[in-house]
Amino acid sequence: MDFFGITDEMKKVFPQLAIFGYNHKISTLWRLKMKALMKAFKKAIALDSTLHRELKVKMPDNLSFMEEVEIVPLTYSEILTATMYYPVMFGIQDNMVFPFAIIGINQKNIFLNNDGTWKVDVIPNICKLYPFGIFKDNDYYTIVVDETFVSEEGERLFDDDGNDTEFFSKIKAGLSELARDFHDAEEFSQEVFKNGYLQPLNLDINVKYGEMRLRNMLMANLDALSKLQPEKLYTLNSKGTLLILYAHYLSLRNFKLFDVF
Repeated sequence: MDFFGITDEMKKVFPQLAIFGYNHKISTLWRLKMKALMKAFKKAIALDSTLHRELKVKMPDNLSFMEEVEIVPLTYSEILTATMYYPVMFGIQDNMVFPFAIIGINQKNIFLNNDGTWKVDVIPNICKLYPFGIFKDNDYYTIVVDETFVSEEGERLFDDDGNDTEFFSKIKAGLSELARDFHDAEEFSQEVFKNGYLQPLNLDINVKYGEMRLRNMLMANLDALSKLQPEKLYTLNSKGTLLILYAHYLSLRNFKLFDVF
């Protein structure tokens, strides 16, 4: 299962990706977010205060846009709560480590009801500001919106002078907080990996919706954790690191929900 490539669809939305290709230094975590979001976005456009001066956007009434999404990258603040319902794992590519949750298989989100409501009370942060999203290319951020939700019944993003409206200012503030939270997740993941608290894992999953082959994943290294000195254990426990790692390890049992839902 390839979670990390840049698709042709992404290149159409972000021409700079097609120009620079795979050699461009795009954060692997943000590539994962792109791919996860692009299954939700039907027609993403990069916002511009001049081109989209009079654009109005209507927020969705439900979460049906997540219907085909199978994985979601996690922010730091939600890793622990996500382990209550989802299999939570760490991925690695190009020496970048990041947490993500598996919410579906074979283009079916098993946590979504037919009416667009979520089956559990822990909803991934990345979809809470949809139809807006934020993508990072080095230190440059681009805000996009799904053009499917452009509507005369919606809220304007810019006023007549091209300034952000109150509605869009709140959206941007939320996206900025989301970006910071993802950065914290990346730093946490890098730290636990560097210290040897994660180990490689390949996993084959068979559920009623089909098969899933997980490769180049990382799992908590319980053997390494059990050999730590008391002082180090105290530090990891006080920082909440131990709780997250053990909860993540136990979250694999949540694959059983894929046969229940």
